[in-house]
Amino acid sequence: MLNKNFTIDDLPNDILRSIYRYWLDMKGARLMPSRADLDPADIVSLLSHISLINVENGGTRYKMRLIGSETVKAMNIDVTGKYLDELPFVERALKENYDWLVAQRRPYFNFDKLRWSSKSYMDYYALGLPLSNNGQDVNMLMFGMYYLFPREIQTKFHEL
Repeated sequence: MLNKNFTIDDLPNDILRSIYRYWLDMKGARLMPSRADLDPADIVSLLSHISLINVENGGTRYKMRLIGSETVKAMNIDVTGKYLDELPFVERALKENYDWLVAQRRPYFNFDKLRWSSKSYMDYYALGLPLSNNGQDVNMLMFGMYYLFPREIQTKFHEL
């Protein structure tokens, strides 16, 4: 379910809240930050949960620039360097969300099943964050990703 009007308190864990705080700090008073504002040294503990997607040709094509290790683990494949349109199953599930970020130029929060992976039984959270090198046009998407792996699901079930 895509949540287009969320607050930091709606995010389910410290990882996603920390990624969102970092994006807000980078952004400051601007509409959105740029990739140049992002310093991996500032967020070392969060890097495994972050993916960066290049927006090409005004949003008609998306290239997986960097896929975090948590996403690689969830998908059982590293798609870094691939274009979204080279991954039809993934494209069907995610392109509309990518297009929304480019058009709206503001974040969204999503919770869904991992339909675009062989692990479609898993739940995931995605925090979509636009980046812009000119302050107006989105040229990169930053995602904070959090997956509920089966062991975590069992732990949460037993806590109930």
